Amino acid sequence: MKMCFNWKVAAGLTAAGAAVFAFAPNLIGAALPLLIIAACPLSMVVMMRAMSGGSSCDTASNGTDSESNTDTTPSEVARLQAEIDQLRAERVEVQERRPTDQAHVS
Repeated sequence: MKMCFNWKVAAGLTAAGAAVFAFAPNLIGAALPLLIIAACPLSMVVMMRAMSGGSSCDTASNGTDSESNTDTTPSEVARLQAEIDQLRAERVEVQERRPTDQAHVS
């Protein structure tokens, strides 16, 4: 199974670890577990932002463009318009069958 891992997250965490090691080597033992734990949520945030921007890793792609899902053909528009007309007609029928509320009010 191919994993989708963002190299920017790995680079950022490596830089943070190197900075901790360079400036406060006595804290590396405490910082290392936090950096490892932070890798997953940070990677998810970066990937979500990348996917909303239109670029994603190959495993997340299902082979269809997101733009093609919003394109409607004339036949699709006609089918949807016919469905709307049918629903409106059904609503009118239901309203005609329902007794008026004013007749029950004294």
